[in-house]
Amino acid sequence: MTVEQDRMSTTAAGPAQAENQMDGDGPTGGSGLPPVGRAFEDAGIAMAFVAPCAGPGGLGAILSANPAMAQFTGHPLEQLLGMAFTTLVHREDVAISEDLMHRLVSGEIESCSFEKRFEHADGHLVWGLLTVTPARTEIGEREGCLIVQLQDISERKHFVGQLEYFADHDPLTSLLNQRRFRIDVDRQLAYGRRHGGCGALIMLDLDNFKQINDQYGHAAGDEVIIAVASALRKGCRETDIVARLGGDEFAVLLPEASMVDARKHAEKLLALIQSLPIEGAASGIQVASSAGLACFCANDGQCADDVLINADLALYQAKESGRGKVEVFAHSTGLHEKVEARLLWSVRIREALSNNGFVVHAKPVIDLETDDVVYYELVIRLKAIGDILIPPSVFLYTAERFGMAVEIDEWVTAQAVALLEGLEPEHRLPLGVNISGSSLLGDRFLNFVRANLQRSGLKPKLLIFELNEAVAMANMEQAKQFGRALASLGCLLALDDFGAAFGSFYYLKHLPVDILKIDGAYIRGLGTQLDHTDRLIIEAVVQLAKGLGTKVVASFVGNLETRKELLQMGIRYGQGAFLGASMDVVEIPALQTQHRDHQR
Repeated sequence: MTVEQDRMSTTAAGPAQAENQMDGDGPTGGSGLPPVGRAFEDAGIAMAFVAPCAGPGGLGAILSANPAMAQFTGHPLEQLLGMAFTTLVHREDVAISEDLMHRLVSGEIESCSFEKRFEHADGHLVWGLLTVTPARTEIGEREGCLIVQLQDISERKHFVGQLEYFADHDPLTSLLNQRRFRIDVDRQLAYGRRHGGCGALIMLDLDNFKQINDQYGHAAGDEVIIAVASALRKGCRETDIVARLGGDEFAVLLPEASMVDARKHAEKLLALIQSLPIEGAASGIQVASSAGLACFCANDGQCADDVLINADLALYQAKESGRGKVEVFAHSTGLHEKVEARLLWSVRIREALSNNGFVVHAKPVIDLETDDVVYYELVIRLKAIGDILIPPSVFLYTAERFGMAVEIDEWVTAQAVALLEGLEPEHRLPLGVNISGSSLLGDRFLNFVRANLQRSGLKPKLLIFELNEAVAMANMEQAKQFGRALASLGCLLALDDFGAAFGSFYYLKHLPVDILKIDGAYIRGLGTQLDHTDRLIIEAVVQLAKGLGTKVVASFVGNLETRKELLQMGIRYGQGAFLGASMDVVEIPALQTQHRDHQR
């Protein structure tokens, strides 16, 4: 008899015969295991013959199991026999896919698969992918016995969980990020519409934070942000939702809070921030904050954007009226009209897009061995009265909020194409364009790029599109599709701030990245007390890039010693004020010819 015939004869025995065998009356001689054949016994995947049941989960007594099942569950084979299969499953997952099991037993479907958590004998949880099929005889008749195969997917679940976590959380503070916070605000509003109730949203912004960065450096600024995040987390209730919206801006959602209570809470948070003890590079810095408060009630017709904008308006008023205080948004006070100037940012951005109100600066990426410029990264500035140039960190948030981020990305891309067209082919250097998460959605931006390449006849590799790691993580599926589309066009994709999050190395295999720009925090750490850790991470990125055939760029190269160390570690390219300051493109000879006269 073949192994397959041996297995088939076993499945034909049915549950009743299997029960006799477990009692020692069958051909197993009292071992408790039906003679299912070596294929079953030696299978690397956990397998069991299980009787169906009408109770929760649809899986009853275990009639036979292989050693792999014993290893997966941590229970000896003898203990598994006769045990209800559902006792192995985490109680919250027992009922998962009951409908599929009922359809399987009734003959509607031939097999079914689903995921559940299992309680290992030693107490820890294990994720398993179950595949359940009916046992059959050699002639195909259905028997009452079910074959369950169980694959350990704990590691995959772990990495998926990590990706989901970093897609929802700010990598520096571990607070929720803006994308996830907006979702939670909408959920709370929907809950209020369904069940009644009210709540409030506090938006906080640190006072004079730019001065901290300028005077003490970005490392000190990061320490302040981390300390503030910790204070907000500790100062809020478990039911409150705390987020970092970006830069030095935070938000707190207070479910079921009145305006009076919310104001008291906001004042308490400001006091906590002001009394923060700051250590490390930021030691001795006095931190202060301002706050804007907006309330919402059931059926007031607000959406998440309405509440966020109202809180933002109140925050702006707090800044304008002396800082370090809480302002409450209310239509009756005329605050909406008074502070609506805040919304004029959107008007200013719209006018700049229509009337060339932006200026393009370029930051060189340098070959650390030869000092040659490898490519220029383009950065946009908004022109203001008095020849003041406003950096993108100030207005991009508003642009995203009012749906103009894609237009800005298109504007900068058009400028890049115009710059390249104005140069002689032999003098053209690649130009990098930073893109927002909005440009990953849909085909609009990709179609814009495709049309400009076809019209200009430029080599696609002259355009490098830079995507921030946090943006890629928050929009992973869209980023994957975008990266593949760019590759098909022939353009290059750079991943900026690489290494800022745990999941970097795992998800990189899904993105067709041409250039990795190492997060500046690791570069700045060279030569400090964090040198050893940062060096290990940098070296790991270099080895990874070599294996993938990807170029590596070090950001924030600040001195000659760092430059030398990076070269020794195998990093050929760098960027930073020490290597070449950001300049208006009209001041960069390499981007100028006598034959071009494009408007700026």
